Amino acid sequence: MRAARVGALISVVGALALWGACSNEESTGTGGAGGSGIPEHTGSQCDSPADCYPGMDAGALQGAVQCMDRVPDGYCTHLCQGDDDCCAVEGECKTAIKQVCSPFESTGQNMCFLSCEPEDLVPADGGPAAVDAEEYCQREASPAFICRSSGGGSSNRKVCVPGDCGIGAACGLTQDCATDLECVTDFGGGYCTVPSCTANVDCPNGSWCVHHTDGKNYCMRSCTAEADCSFCRPYSLRAQCSGQVTFVETGTTGEVCVPPT
Repeated sequence: MRAARVGALISVVGALALWGACSNEESTGTGGAGGSGIPEHTGSQCDSPADCYPGMDAGALQGAVQCMDRVPDGYCTHLCQGDDDCCAVEGECKTAIKQVCSPFESTGQNMCFLSCEPEDLVPADGGPAAVDAEEYCQREASPAFICRSSGGGSSNRKVCVPGDCGIGAACGLTQDCATDLECVTDFGGGYCTVPSCTANVDCPNGSWCVHHTDGKNYCMRSCTAEADCSFCRPYSLRAQCSGQVTFVETGTTGEVCVPPT
């Protein structure tokens, strides 16, 4: 569902003029190669190959254009035989984000992907510090992207692709959220959740029932790092990974993504 990936983010930040490659001023992304908020042609959302690589001669690319449907909202790419095929044509790659040629799950084809291989991760400030792969994909590609294994067996690579937003995503309306979730707009940027939960069992996997300081109960996304809480949210409206909360169910431990108020 397209709203689950980008539509919700655009509806939230459009009015605030915050939407950019990741709404992070330090990002190298330039935004919107295919009109989807992704800074590159590769990775832009699509319904068919005709949506991909606008303004380019598709026949000049080093492989047939594909709209891969194994991820939410499609993924513009093209077939390849090696990494060098992925940025071989002038104008194909718009930023310094590295791309790799990789199989994906059981497609049986090699395609170009935005890379989050360890050697390709670049800190926001260009320094030597270690980089969280999830944070990198969110910053350089889209808040709705994750770093995952391509599932290509011995040829497996680490690639940036869209994830399922779910609990904690930014929203402006309930229709922006995944099925069975509601948009609570009392939080900054909105928060897709299950309100009025009474136990953890009321919450989807990966979330806990929390009694918020506003006196109401909500399912909140569990987290182990800050990148878990900027996922599917504009960077300036990211949630905070915190254990300083009141869990509804006694004995629950851990941290959750608490949205701004």
